[in-house]
Amino acid sequence: MGPRLLHILVLNGTAAPQVGASELVTFMEQWPDPFAVLTIDGDVGYVEAVRQGLDISRVITGRLDRVGFLDADTRLEGLGHWTRLETALDAEPELDAISGLVVHQRCGIWETPSSQRFITALTRQLTVVDKPYIQGGAGGTLARRGRFEEAVACAQTMGTLIGPSLSAAAIAGGRAVRATGHLPCRHTPRVTLADWTTSVSAYERSWGTLLSRFGRSVEQPWAAFLETARQLLAADPDLLRDLDYSITLRRQIADDVARQLDIHPAEAL
Repeated sequence: MGPRLLHILVLNGTAAPQVGASELVTFMEQWPDPFAVLTIDGDVGYVEAVRQGLDISRVITGRLDRVGFLDADTRLEGLGHWTRLETALDAEPELDAISGLVVHQRCGIWETPSSQRFITALTRQLTVVDKPYIQGGAGGTLARRGRFEEAVACAQTMGTLIGPSLSAAAIAGGRAVRATGHLPCRHTPRVTLADWTTSVSAYERSWGTLLSRFGRSVEQPWAAFLETARQLLAADPDLLRDLDYSITLRRQIADDVARQLDIHPAEAL
């Protein structure tokens, strides 16, 4: 077993704003935990950046049982975020990964399922809102390391994203992942419909590719979540209308991507 907590900060890409390695080292030296800073020249993509981060953790004897994944533009707000996620993994053997729940205080109607308004409305009746998928590092994800490495390898081989790869494999294998409302967090919102469409198209392209491998049964948890949400929002027609609009927009993108890729999902493995 390696150190209890090891931070690996990977600097990748050339897009602004940029932070230098020396600035990160200066900042991290204020904290008691061990850390490493890895700089990758060029835009190799976030999946390759994560893979190299995993390689570094082996060299400097990082933990072999768990791995956390956090986007640079995520803001965690729950106290003891990682400790609470670790407690959940300890208590639930069938859980491959868990993250905080991304909640946007202000966003367009197209992002209704992640809006503060939507989450607040459901919380009144559910106490806590848990989504049966994770969004990669957007919510600060903690995963069983073996499962996470498999997801990274899948993402590299199939050209998919890590979060969907981790989610699809878990569900297809009779296991689970979730984003928990116990730990709401913030992430850079898509401020225009065009931004949202670009982002969702990339996600749905990834998800559609994964459906061709794992089958459509991996979509059942999300379908059940949305149906429950619609039933609970029956007394709020305005919010329900916004939710249905968002669902319709996303379905149109998913259908367009499926036609572009000529995807014919196989039976679930």
